[in-house]
Amino acid sequence: MSIADALMVAIDSGSAVVATDDCVTTTIDGEVVLLNNKTGRYQGLLGAGPDIWDLIQEPTEPADIVSALVEEYDIDRDRAANDVEQFLETLAAEQLINVDASPTR
Repeated sequence: MSIADALMVAIDSGSAVVATDDCVTTTIDGEVVLLNNKTGRYQGLLGAGPDIWDLIQEPTEPADIVSALVEEYDIDRDRAANDVEQFLETLAAEQLINVDASPTR
């Protein structure tokens, strides 16, 4: 198992995710650049990433993110769900989001 695999955080459908307060963001030429103040590491978001980042400024369930992306980009729901899950797991591993296992509804 790689270090990246060990750091991955499982995000189930009933979880709520929210951007951490320990992050500074800026947008440069359409790319959202995140700086984690705790780790000092940067993450760049392109494509649907900035849309997801906007959605998770408040606690949001992954299913709601998937629905918004399916509507906005007219993409397959299963693919969107898989991509969102992987994206959120990466953000969680980078300590850029908080995950709450309690549903938001």
